[in-house]
Amino acid sequence: MNIYKEIEKERLRQDEMWGEQNHPCLNQALMNRQQSCSSDDMCANYEIPSETRARFLSRSSFKKGEGTFAHIALEEFAEVISELDINKRRIELIQLTAVCVAWLESIDRQIS
Repeated sequence: MNIYKEIEKERLRQDEMWGEQNHPCLNQALMNRQQSCSSDDMCANYEIPSETRARFLSRSSFKKGEGTFAHIALEEFAEVISELDINKRRIELIQLTAVCVAWLESIDRQIS
């Protein structure tokens, strides 16, 4: 089955199950606090490595020949969580989605 059709089917299933979802992108308490919220604070809130740490882990793994799609996706996810500007966060989310599609394509090549 086409990956995009599978994604569309899953999205329809989710909407049927939960209805239209409009959750906040990130923790609003952190976003709205009087002191500024750093990218590292936001990543820590979700218990993922900071953008800098995720990038280091990915790059060092690839330098050793041990890089994986999981490394790339984690780095991209950390970038999504780290981006406090919603327009830039959307761009990062597109990049994460593209990595996930590439990962699916790789899996499909392995199981074909």
